[in-house]
Amino acid sequence: MDNELLDLADRLCTVAGMIMEDHNLMAVSRPKDADDRSARLDALTAAGSNISKLVAAAEVLVRLG
Repeated sequence: MDNELLDLADRLCTVAGMIMEDHNLMAVSRPKDADDRSARLDALTAAGSNISKLVAAAEVLVRLG
């Protein structure tokens, strides 16, 4: 069971990394206009929230494992 929890934690961290990769260019490029800036900030906020939740879940699994 412990190995299964740790494997799941690793998978959650992998998904968090995939989200980071997907948003990398968005985070470092300049917006075209105010609407683009707002949309990009919304997307980055959502990505950051998702990453945070995935990492928090992974932390719980590691503590349990």
